[in-house]
Amino acid sequence: MTIVTIKRWIFIGGIMVLLCSSGSAGGSSFDFEKQDSAREDQILWWYPLDAPSFGSSGVDDIDEDGYLEIVFGTYFNDEHVYALNAEDGSLLWKFDTGGCNDASPVIADVDLDGHLEVVIPASSPCIVYCFNGMTGAVKWTRSTGNSIDSPPAVADVDNDGKPEILLGTFFGNVFCLNGEDGSICWQKNVGSDSYIQSEPGILDLNNDGQLDVVVAQFDGDCRVYALWGNNGSTLWYSDLPFDSMYHGCSFVDLDQDGRPELVIGSYDNHLYVFNGEDGSLAWQYTAPGYIGAPTSLGDLNNDGYYEIVCAASNILRVLSHTGDVLWSITTGGELFRGAAISDVNGDGILDVIFGSYDGILRVVRGDTGQSIWAYDLEAHYGKYFEIGHAPVIADFDNDGKLDVFVVGGYGVYPPDDNHGRAYALTAGDGSGPGWPMFRYDCRHSGCFPLASNQPPSMNNFTGPMHGKPGVNYTFCVTVTDPEGDIIFIMWDWGDGTNSGWLGPYESGEEMCAIHAWISEGIYCVRVKLRDEFGAESEWSVPFLVYIDGTPPTLEIVTPQQGFLYIMGKQVRQSFSTIVFGRIPVEVVSVDNTSGVSRVLFFVDDDLKENLTNMPYTWMWRQRSFFRHVLSVTAYDLAGNFASTQMDVWKFF
Repeated sequence: MTIVTIKRWIFIGGIMVLLCSSGSAGGSSFDFEKQDSAREDQILWWYPLDAPSFGSSGVDDIDEDGYLEIVFGTYFNDEHVYALNAEDGSLLWKFDTGGCNDASPVIADVDLDGHLEVVIPASSPCIVYCFNGMTGAVKWTRSTGNSIDSPPAVADVDNDGKPEILLGTFFGNVFCLNGEDGSICWQKNVGSDSYIQSEPGILDLNNDGQLDVVVAQFDGDCRVYALWGNNGSTLWYSDLPFDSMYHGCSFVDLDQDGRPELVIGSYDNHLYVFNGEDGSLAWQYTAPGYIGAPTSLGDLNNDGYYEIVCAASNILRVLSHTGDVLWSITTGGELFRGAAISDVNGDGILDVIFGSYDGILRVVRGDTGQSIWAYDLEAHYGKYFEIGHAPVIADFDNDGKLDVFVVGGYGVYPPDDNHGRAYALTAGDGSGPGWPMFRYDCRHSGCFPLASNQPPSMNNFTGPMHGKPGVNYTFCVTVTDPEGDIIFIMWDWGDGTNSGWLGPYESGEEMCAIHAWISEGIYCVRVKLRDEFGAESEWSVPFLVYIDGTPPTLEIVTPQQGFLYIMGKQVRQSFSTIVFGRIPVEVVSVDNTSGVSRVLFFVDDDLKENLTNMPYTWMWRQRSFFRHVLSVTAYDLAGNFASTQMDVWKFF
């Protein structure tokens, strides 16, 4: 939007100074001025636009055809949300929002219908859209009343077992929306003289099992805010930055103390590393210029620690986890959208991929900063081509190799010859994980994991399958985490309630919870697990629990009251039930909820038979004389029972 555009251009004039000073801070230094080592056939396809796309894209198989799609929004003069087929760039669908779309989309199943949705704000119309990923049909909208440059994040922050959507707006608002319909879960204002243009970060800051939300202010107090995810109340804030922050934080356990750190750059020429639990400063780094771009994290040199990718104006630097400069690159244009990380050439070393305002898309080795390839897209395009779009990386054409997508062009407001083009290029022979969306994931960690952090798993699910309303029942599971991480658990009771995140628990520990259901019914109990670093399991296979407060129906059909029987055959009506010889005692019992567990037959309170399967028939063979009490009791699996009896005169 206009506010950031003006401030960004104020700093462009400083690029020439930075070009002269970029090699003085230690580590290796490279100058990439208009270098081009790519091939013409590296371009897979391109798609014409009437404006660039600022922010980034999202990649996933939204139409469930086995191929990926790429979703992004465009600036003034184009003003659409596009979904392109990644294999060839053909249009799947597009939507005219009627304004600029500065915020990156997020792709997730936000309404838990089993299909992916696309959630993207339209900045100037001030509307959040949720699209059916397959068709582009609008599922819901939410007006925020103020402009939205903040890319939405997705997670279950209020512990209801369903995803929420977090984003900020101009004039200091943070919104938490329910994913199923866009209704407001909570709303927080952190200063009406500020702009929340940063993407929210979602993580458990203090290892209490509750997800928290981190945002940063542009203008106003220039604070970093940590909010409780379940209600938006303030956990802590930091006054340390003394100038604006356009992008949000990256986060990971940088110092390996078991607690996360937050990494964020500011227009005050500093990179800050905060301790997540309380916002205290871990360390800071003075950059050669203002930091408008987001930071990225990854183990770039395979030393077992995360390195920090930081872009200050037109200089990209990599810092160690303690703040030492490892290498530096100077480009011919600003790097405002940061870098993606992936091993694109398959050599076992993570690479850094980024575009800049000089129109060049670059890939460098993460350990040294040396060039792998660079493509001058401005030269291919034939006119000014500013890349203000963070790359996304995935295998677009299912050839087993990684590809990269960016958008560039020229865009100002009001529009003045705005134009743009989207490009997909082969990235290399790498076949591992890519960088599928802005800030890597739906929580905006900005972090390429050290290794594939596997979620916890469970076994030995124990608990009753049947019960009565209003009675507490205990359920237990044994959980393990492949990396031995701390584990949290959530129980979904199938009645619209859940336990929230419980824990922490050690790997290998048995976790138990107690629940009572109010009403009769069949309930699906499910379990979800999460480790301390946010890796979540899928919901477990449902465990069915039958809650039954109604006894089974019960009827003695033979002998029938008031009939004479001889050797089991009904002869005629009688003044009483009279039986000569043996007779089959037949019973019908039904329970439609939990089912009949057993039927007991008594003569004069003496148990004669216990049947657990149909037919419920007992042969009364015992010789006897005169009057007896024949009684039957049926139990269901929940423990409810019904009884009936009759007087029988029996002879022989």
